[in-house]
Amino acid sequence: MAKDFLSSVLCIANRSEGFRKQLMQRVMKVRLLIITVLISFNAFAQDDYSLSPVEFSGYVKDVQTVFVPYGMEENWLSDNAIHNRLKLKYYYKDWLTFDIQARNRFIYGDFVKFFPDYAKYAQSSNYFLDMDYVWLNDSSAVGLSELDRLYFQLTKGDWEVTVGRQRINWGMNLVWNPNDIFNTFSYFDFEYEERPGTDAIRVKYYTSITGSAELVYKAGEEVDEMAFAGLYRFNAGSYDFQFLGGFMGKDLVLGTGYSGSIKGAAFRGELTYFKPRQIYDYTINKDGVVVSSVSADYTFSNTLYLHAGILYNSSGASGKAGQIQLLSNQELSPKMLSRGKFNLFAQTSFSITPLITANLSSIINPDDLSAFISPSITASLSDNFSTSLFGQFFMGSADTEYGHIGQIAYLRFKYSF
Repeated sequence: MAKDFLSSVLCIANRSEGFRKQLMQRVMKVRLLIITVLISFNAFAQDDYSLSPVEFSGYVKDVQTVFVPYGMEENWLSDNAIHNRLKLKYYYKDWLTFDIQARNRFIYGDFVKFFPDYAKYAQSSNYFLDMDYVWLNDSSAVGLSELDRLYFQLTKGDWEVTVGRQRINWGMNLVWNPNDIFNTFSYFDFEYEERPGTDAIRVKYYTSITGSAELVYKAGEEVDEMAFAGLYRFNAGSYDFQFLGGFMGKDLVLGTGYSGSIKGAAFRGELTYFKPRQIYDYTINKDGVVVSSVSADYTFSNTLYLHAGILYNSSGASGKAGQIQLLSNQELSPKMLSRGKFNLFAQTSFSITPLITANLSSIINPDDLSAFISPSITASLSDNFSTSLFGQFFMGSADTEYGHIGQIAYLRFKYSF
């Protein structure tokens, strides 16, 4: 896939820039329109806010991306994306709440131009209900909107029932979550901080202030696209523990996790066993797959933050793991959080000033010696406006997990309201 993509770039990298200039004029008009509408919404939402059962908020982000593909250092690719998120929560009764959140994106530039069917790539593919709309699909620009949260929640005593598109997070670690069987996410997709949701029914019972039991059913057109599982969580001492079981698609799942702290340092761990529900002659990993992750993090008094973790995947490769596919809309799976058998994670961050934070994170495959390194710096310019600069550097030889991909830089401006 990567070779086809790079070949198409070489073939048309020198096309005329006339259309881009026209597109830039259109983009400026779109930006002004979005900002005007959002300011109006913000002013409206703040009127009598304390007395209103309605909460309205959101943000607008402008992200400029520059990609230098491996082996094509003289052909830089760039695109720009305007992200807008609108969040509306309505407290109809003290026992009934509605939540709706819309994600709107306008993307233009080389990625759209050179990557076939970019609109399909940008759309979410793991939902049962179709609630996205592509309102622009030109040769160099794509515009789309989707509802990634749409649910109502009933609360009665210790019971809680949530129906609709929602975020179900069973993970305990901060990077790799084998227990998160409903909403797996990619660490590389840092721009989607809310993480994807799922179309599900969730019934939860609070056994205590720190304990709960829940059942979740994820909808699907076929059994292999559905999931049904239960989770029991409780506290013992300074640690939270959880156990889960059920089925996810074609696999039975059984897992456990923990999180706690010792003298200010946080420790987390997750383990999930995946066993095929049906076994055929062609079934891979007939004995099942074990995925586990452990991590620890600590924040010093001077704001220095340290975080380290390790991921184990029993079905991962011990040698060259094969290149990850960044430009893919395939649904992520907790069974395949890495291509390699082991991955190591390290992160540090530090507040240079109260308004400026620097961060450095890395992932290394110790078997094929490929690596991912991501430096970033964020400056808070006001209470609701910030700017950030991110880098994503992939290094390694051919056919390794993070090799022969290239380098990516992002410049982001974000306004929250």
